[in-house]
Amino acid sequence: MLPAILECGPTYPKNKVYNLGKICLTIGIFDLTHALFFVLQATISLVTSFNIYTIFALLGTIFWVLIVILLIVGLSKRRPALVKAWIIFSIAGFIADIGFLIWGILSSVTVDWDHLKEFSIIFMGIFIESLCIYLVYRYYLAMDPCRLIDEPERGTRKKVKRQQDARKCKESQKSARKSSKKSEKSKKKTPKRK
Repeated sequence: MLPAILECGPTYPKNKVYNLGKICLTIGIFDLTHALFFVLQATISLVTSFNIYTIFALLGTIFWVLIVILLIVGLSKRRPALVKAWIIFSIAGFIADIGFLIWGILSSVTVDWDHLKEFSIIFMGIFIESLCIYLVYRYYLAMDPCRLIDEPERGTRKKVKRQQDARKCKESQKSARKSSKKSEKSKKKTPKRK
């Protein structure tokens, strides 16, 4: 079932995209609970030991919560730019996790059972994190019908950028214009307070 969801191609069947959207929303909810747990831990750490490092830890976890909220809003409102912000943030965190793992392996003096358990848990975390990033990225690609893709021209080696699905792109732009007009009308109807 999972490889069928992740098929590459210019168009996705509607039910597969819907299922992938549910999976990505679940990933966002779990990431939010994860981030909130670290906010709680950073707050406890700040209360017990007030210094510059705990302040930065708390600010970093608050930023993480805001990025995850962007992901959840982007998934529910189908806003690719918000999802892209989470993807970039998560890839940066993924690279940092790999860096910390390599540093931990290189700086360990001895190899014993406790270190092996710790490193295997970190390996599993990195694997799960990469799978989540990949699933959200696949949904991000399916989300934006106006995304430009490279298509080779016939008879030449030159590639031309074309929209993924021109008809769906026009429909999404039309619906975006309608929603912006509705919001403008609602702004005009509300009286200004002095």
